[in-house]
Amino acid sequence: MARYVLGIDAGTESFRAGVFDASGRCLGFGVSPNRTAHPHPGWAEQSPQDWDRALVESIRKALAASGVAGKDICGIGVDGTSCSVVFLDASGQPLRDALIWMDIRSVKEAEDVAATGDPALRYVGGGAVSPEWFPCKAAWVKRHEPRVVEKAATVFELTDWMALRLTGERTVNIDTTTIRWFYDSSAGGFPRSLYRSMDLLDVLERVPGRVVRIGETVGGLTRELAERTGLAEGTPVGGGGADAFIGVIGINALKPGTLALITGSSTLVVGISDKEIHARGLFGSYPDAILPGLQVIEGGQVSTGSVVHWFTSGFVGADITAEAASRGCAVYDVLNARAAGIPPGSEGLVVLEHWQGNRTPWTDPLSRGVIRGLTLGHTPAHVYRAILEGVAYGTEVIVRRMEQNGVHINDLIACGGATQSSLWMQIHADVSGKRIAIPEEQQAVTLGSAIAGSVAGGMYGDLSSAAAAMVRVQRVVEPNAQAHERYRPYVSQYEETYEALKEPSRRLVRSLG
Repeated sequence: MARYVLGIDAGTESFRAGVFDASGRCLGFGVSPNRTAHPHPGWAEQSPQDWDRALVESIRKALAASGVAGKDICGIGVDGTSCSVVFLDASGQPLRDALIWMDIRSVKEAEDVAATGDPALRYVGGGAVSPEWFPCKAAWVKRHEPRVVEKAATVFELTDWMALRLTGERTVNIDTTTIRWFYDSSAGGFPRSLYRSMDLLDVLERVPGRVVRIGETVGGLTRELAERTGLAEGTPVGGGGADAFIGVIGINALKPGTLALITGSSTLVVGISDKEIHARGLFGSYPDAILPGLQVIEGGQVSTGSVVHWFTSGFVGADITAEAASRGCAVYDVLNARAAGIPPGSEGLVVLEHWQGNRTPWTDPLSRGVIRGLTLGHTPAHVYRAILEGVAYGTEVIVRRMEQNGVHINDLIACGGATQSSLWMQIHADVSGKRIAIPEEQQAVTLGSAIAGSVAGGMYGDLSSAAAAMVRVQRVVEPNAQAHERYRPYVSQYEETYEALKEPSRRLVRSLG
């Protein structure tokens, strides 16, 4: 009998479910939209009730599209955005909407966490702490909405909420707790000294005690969810993790020397290391966060694909829109064609892609976006290309920081929205001087969850062997040596732009209240 697995990816914009066979071939996909509320600038919230609808809907769509019977699904894997924090009461009902990953209201709390000087801060190189991280968000809720914490019976993240809805089991996963909660499996778990300093020990008491690894069986699918989705009751559900980290599995970037470039609204750069590394400007290294016995090192950019969308949706001229309509293609296709004829460096434009601050290497939530070097000779295509290049410069600064601190990098493997643009991938390769492999399955995060589900369901014995069997490379982008040399001074200009404007940017943001 054929056996299949189901991967469920809870992203910012939607829940996505995919049915895969043992070779990693996607047989059916289902998407259900998410809604994000922004009650104030810098805030971002989502409703768990909305998640529940999207979870069930995406599964049903994927099964229908695949033609696979629910009883033939042998394992389920899950992932979600992180750090997206959920507070539930004793009956499992949400006490407030979840503060999702892009919520950066807790800037003051992040400064307070950094000021503790706790040894756990080695995960951020002993430097600034991002307001995206769990202790910052938990402290904000406790300070401003104390009754939420008082009434809470369970505090965890979106991925853990999914596991609870599917199995009825209250757990947390080793990936998100390690990468955003300062959990350390090699040093006794949660750093109680840090949580004590932030007056958050009562929050820790509400965190489920069972910590599951990626692919470890959390439990079996409940009768309720089986009836609502068409899956079989008791189907094993595997432990999950943060979407981008599960994407590392879905592109099989699981060995030292290979760097994962996970693109989308934001970008995450993740490497596997066999040694512990802690450095200013990098996050990690995290023990056991993906694979037991290996470390994970992380860098990232908050706004990447979202900046491209911002530009194409609000600032593209009528002639470009008209050309796209006449050709029956997307605006992106017209811009890519025009931008391809512009030389590296966009004839003197430098873009700092900090529309929502910087995650690494500066960890500066108050930095803001910059388009520098504009002249009357620049066209929308110049600005478009410069945005693509600015994102690549930001990635390159992270890659260089990793290499300077002992991370060995031969190649990159990329997935996500940016890989749909051959121009953007060539720019990334040229800026970095490294070859970039593009996997065949572009829904790599969903495939990563399916791989975790395949381990939980007994299809494969471990994540590495499952990824080796289920991931295939579609094409490889080779760097252009001349373009690489031409980009070198632009990367320096990118760094200098941040350094020159960081203080004025902070003053401007703070003046806005």
